[in-house]
Amino acid sequence: MDEGPVTDLAAPRAVHLVGIGGAGISAIGIILATMGHRVTGSDVNETAVWPTLLAAGVVPEVVAPADLFAAAHRHDAQIVAHSTAFPPTDADRAAAARAGCTVLDRAGILALVCAARPTVAVSGTHGKTSTTAMLATLLAEAGADPSYLVGATPLGLGRAAHWAPSGAGAFVVEADESDGTFLRLGGDVAVVTNIDEDHLDYWHDIEAIEAGFLRFLEAARVGVVCIDDPRAEQAVDERALRVARAVGAITVGEADESDLQVHSVRVERLHTTFGLRRGTEELGPVSVGTPGRHHARNAAVAVAVALELGIPAERAVAAIGTYRGVARRFEVLGEVRGVTFVDDYAHNPGKVRALLASAKEARWSRVVAVFQPHRYTRTRDLLADFGAALALADVVAVTEVYAAGEDPLPGVTGRSLVSSVLDVRPWAEVAWVPTLDDAAAWLQGALRPGDLVFTGTPDGVGPMVAGDVVEAGVEGVGRLRVRYV
Repeated sequence: MDEGPVTDLAAPRAVHLVGIGGAGISAIGIILATMGHRVTGSDVNETAVWPTLLAAGVVPEVVAPADLFAAAHRHDAQIVAHSTAFPPTDADRAAAARAGCTVLDRAGILALVCAARPTVAVSGTHGKTSTTAMLATLLAEAGADPSYLVGATPLGLGRAAHWAPSGAGAFVVEADESDGTFLRLGGDVAVVTNIDEDHLDYWHDIEAIEAGFLRFLEAARVGVVCIDDPRAEQAVDERALRVARAVGAITVGEADESDLQVHSVRVERLHTTFGLRRGTEELGPVSVGTPGRHHARNAAVAVAVALELGIPAERAVAAIGTYRGVARRFEVLGEVRGVTFVDDYAHNPGKVRALLASAKEARWSRVVAVFQPHRYTRTRDLLADFGAALALADVVAVTEVYAAGEDPLPGVTGRSLVSSVLDVRPWAEVAWVPTLDDAAAWLQGALRPGDLVFTGTPDGVGPMVAGDVVEAGVEGVGRLRVRYV
C-alpha cells in the first residue's frame, strides 16, 4: 500500500495518472476530470480509450517506461496515482517527495473519490460487474441521478464511468476483492454477491477470503448479501450466511431465510424473469434482459440496494427491467445461419459454471465453449474446478494458456485442462486447439444450426475468458458466412 500526505478531493487538484490507458485507471481519470480536477496521464502505449479521455478533458501522453512518473512533475501534479501495472520505484517515490507530490495506487485514488459522496460498494467473487451495472442502470432509470464506476460498459448507459454534477445520488462502484482494494473504499452500503475461491495468489485460502468479506461488511453502515451458493442451485452458502448474520446484513436469495426471496425463476434464451418476495409482500415479477439464474440473484440484490436507498419497490422493479447487460458479458458477437456467437468474461470456475449453467437453462440446441485458460498460476491452482465447470458444456475446445505476463509453469498447459474435463466426463466431446488458427478451423467444422458458441476477448476481458480467443469467434462468424451463404 502506498503512503503519502493525507489529502482529499474537496478542492480542485492537479492529478496525474500513470497507466492512463488501462480500463480501470482511465475510468477514474474521466470521473476526476468531471469533478473539476486537472487530470493528465502517461502510458507506454496509446490505447483505444484515448479519444474518450480527450473528450472528457483528460490530457494523456505516451512516454518511455522510465518517464512514466517523471511526466507527473512536468505537469506540476499534486497527486500521482498509478495502476497496478506500473508501481513506482524508490527513485520515483523520492522524486515525488521532493516535489511535495502525494503518491497513491489505484485503490488509494479511488478511495478519495468514494469519500466525496455516499458510496455503494459492490463486491463478490462472481457477479460484481453485472450487479454494479444493474444497480447503476436501475438508479438512473428511476431518476436517482447516480454516479458510477463499472468494470464494463452497461449497454443501456453507454459508458462505464459517470460522475453526476448534481451530487444528489449515490456513487455506485465495483469494489475489487482480488487484491484487497474493496477494504479501502469505505462504502456506506457494502454489497456481497457471493464468496468463493479465487485470487488465491493474494488470499491463499477460502478462510482468508471469508474474513476479508466480513471486514468489508463491518466497515459499512449497512450490508446486502446474496446467500445463495454460487456452486449449486437453490442451496445456501454457509459462508455468505455466516458473514451476513455477523453484521445484520440484508439477505437476498432463493432460501426461505432470505429477507428478499427469489422464486419462480424462468430463463428464455436472452431474458430472465423471476418472482421477488419481501416477507408476505410480492414485489415481482422482475425481468432483466440477460439470461441465467445467477442474473436473477444479481438483479434481486440490485433491487434490495435500491430499496435501502429509498427507491419505491414498484419503481425499482420497473427500472431494472430496462437492463440489457454489459459489454463482454453474454454479448452477442453475431449470428450466422442459426449459429450464435457470444462473448463473455468468465475467467474463473465459478463464472464459467454460472455462464454455462445459464446457457443450458435457456435451452439452446447445444452449448459450445471455446476456452482459453488465463494465467498459469490460476490454471494450476483451479485445474479440477475448471474441468468440472467446462464439463457442463455440450462441446468444449481448449487453447493453450494465455500467460498474461506470467512465466510458464512445468506441466501446466491447456492440454492439462482437456484431461481435467475428461476426468469429470470421460465421454465428453473435447477438442485440443492450441492456437487461434486451430480454434477457428475447428469452429468451421464443428458447429451446426442451433448452437450457442462462447468465445472471448483480449486484454483481461474474455472466453469465456481473458485472452485473445475472441479472434477465433469473429473469424468463425466470417468463415461460417462463407461456408453457409
